[in-house]
Amino acid sequence: MSPQPASPVSTPAQSPAPIAGQLPVASLWRRFGAFVHELLFLVAYLFIIGLIFASVSGESMSAGKPQVLSGPIAWLQRVYLFVSIGAYFIYFWVKGRRTLAFKTWHLQLQSVDGSAVSLKQAVLRYFATWIGPALGLSIYVSIDALGFGTKPGLGLLWLVALFANFLWALADPSRQFLHDRIAGTQVTRSL
Repeated sequence: MSPQPASPVSTPAQSPAPIAGQLPVASLWRRFGAFVHELLFLVAYLFIIGLIFASVSGESMSAGKPQVLSGPIAWLQRVYLFVSIGAYFIYFWVKGRRTLAFKTWHLQLQSVDGSAVSLKQAVLRYFATWIGPALGLSIYVSIDALGFGTKPGLGLLWLVALFANFLWALADPSRQFLHDRIAGTQVTRSL
C-alpha cells in the first residue's frame, strides 16, 4: 500500500494553543450579577461605617427620623469611605487577585492584552467607576436646584446617568463597561 497524503484538516494535537493569559470575555449578565453582588457588600459596609461615625460624632439616631451627619465629621466619613472602598477594590484588582464576588461568579479582571492589571490601571479604573455616580448626582442636584424636580421624566434622567458606566456597554462594540474601556481592562471568565 502506498502512504496516504497528509490531511489538510488539523487534528486537536495540531491546533494552536491559546495565548497565555487570554480568557473568554464574560457576558454582560455575569458581569452585572457580580456588580449586584459587590453592591450588597458595599451597602452593608456603608451601614456599618455610618453607625460607627454616628456613634463617634455623638449625633443622636432618633427613631423614625433619617439621620445624616453634618459638618466636619460628615466630610471625614465621605473621605474615609472613598479611600477605604478604593483601597479594597484596587488591592483585589491588581496582580490577578479577585474579590469574593468575582470568585463566586468565576470572573477575573485582566488588561486587554491578557496580562495582570497594573496598579495604574486599577487606580484609573476606580476613578473612572465614579463617572456615572458623579454624573447622576450632578444631574439630581441641578434638577432640584432649578426647581424641575416635579417635571415628569426628569427624575428618571439622573437615575439613567447614575448607571452610565454600565449602559455604555450596550453601545460599545466589545460590550465593555465605560470604566473598563478607559482603564484598558476587561472582565473575563476564570477557569
